[in-house]
Amino acid sequence: MAREYADNSALPSGWRTRQPGMAIWILVGLLRGVLQAIFYSIWYIPRSSRQNPTWTYRQAFMSRVFECAFVVITDIGFAQSLTLSPGKLGDRWVLIDPGPAEAYHPDFSSKSIKPARIGGTWYPALPEKASLVGDEGLIVLAFHSGSLLWLTGRPDDSGPIAKMLNRKLGNNTFSFWVQYRLGGGNDPTPYPGAMQDAVTAYFYLVKKLGISPSRIVLAGDSTGSTIAVGLLRYLASIDTADHALAGLATPKACLLFSPSVEYSFEGDAEAIDSHRNIKTDYVDGKMLAWGARALAPPDSVRLDDPYLSPALHPFATPVPIFAQAGGAEVLCDTVRGFADRMSGIPTNKIEYLEVPGVPHDIYATGAILGWPKEQAEIHEAAAKFVHDLGAV
Repeated sequence: MAREYADNSALPSGWRTRQPGMAIWILVGLLRGVLQAIFYSIWYIPRSSRQNPTWTYRQAFMSRVFECAFVVITDIGFAQSLTLSPGKLGDRWVLIDPGPAEAYHPDFSSKSIKPARIGGTWYPALPEKASLVGDEGLIVLAFHSGSLLWLTGRPDDSGPIAKMLNRKLGNNTFSFWVQYRLGGGNDPTPYPGAMQDAVTAYFYLVKKLGISPSRIVLAGDSTGSTIAVGLLRYLASIDTADHALAGLATPKACLLFSPSVEYSFEGDAEAIDSHRNIKTDYVDGKMLAWGARALAPPDSVRLDDPYLSPALHPFATPVPIFAQAGGAEVLCDTVRGFADRMSGIPTNKIEYLEVPGVPHDIYATGAILGWPKEQAEIHEAAAKFVHDLGAV
């Protein structure tokens, strides 16, 4: 049965989350990792021993490495801290102040979580002003994955994905990857913080830079898709002429990759671990339940809220949606259900792509885990979907 509220006990706690216990457990994890690597390097030689007999040796081994790494990270409760410093990015890194208060009203207004200054990275470079206000080329507004616990959208974690998506979408494509606030680290910010940041980034593009919304493609993978769909729903809900984002054209498209679209399922560790695809995915119930709790504290929002579980609450949108899932990932059924229910609304345009035999978020991790061909095909399918919509 799906959870209505996140489980408080999903937050990592105990001696392993504090020093010196954390350091000790990292050393234990490293030692265990070496032993597991030796074991699985032999165990996976026969195809019959692999998670899926159709997988290559590399795919089986690297998926297990990812799984083991996430177990240690979850055990010690490591969540990434953010900085607004540009580092070596120069003018590719942009700081954005919040828009007017009415831009977040009513759905993302909160007494405890307020819109804040955020940053983001342009790929491949900060566009010149002429290309921003012109009519040619696409602008991707992208939201990275990471369970609201990790990653930044900067080149260290998102650079290769951003470059590939830009290249597939066309030479005149620029993308802006938002460093939205996370639910852990040095400044834990749960819902609706990341949703507010999406509005802040969209307001920056269309109001401060003057980019036509019809050139903008929303994109997100895993948790980032939750934010992309949330922004899409929010824009569709605007029904007052005095709203800060009223009267604008709609985005050109929305691209979703292994999207988290049903947190009432993801927040249920038991349901995740009993899913038929748990043996062929590198995520587990404990990690996903932690991410759900970081995003949605039970005293502030339900997991089945329309913004957190859009698969349960389909909505009408004029924006065409491309949704992709891996046939071997635990989120496969929820993504397919989302696509089916959204397609049930006559005015919606939805394309669903299920890639057989691959785990979670190959859009981002394919080259690392051993599915580079499938990763490229996913990017190409998404680009074709956008191109088939016609010129900007």
